[in-house]
Amino acid sequence: MPKRSAGSGHRAHDVHLISVIGVRGTPYACPDVSAVDNHIAWLYRRIDGAESASSIQDLWADIDLLLERRMFLQLDLQITDAA
Repeated sequence: MPKRSAGSGHRAHDVHLISVIGVRGTPYACPDVSAVDNHIAWLYRRIDGAESASSIQDLWADIDLLLERRMFLQLDLQITDAA
């Protein structure tokens, strides 16, 4: 992971706060709802082409994790908009 300068306002671990790690260790950068939706759409396409039941199960598990992230981001937006 590239290091950021101290003046950038970001710490090196900030990227972990916006990432979801899938069940097989696949990282998904999820800074906003749009990014999450793109990952979910990509996983749906992979499910269509998957041949093994275990692969399909893992892809659905990743979608579940991403949906949790999406709900958190939406809640955060609602709280921010209400403030």
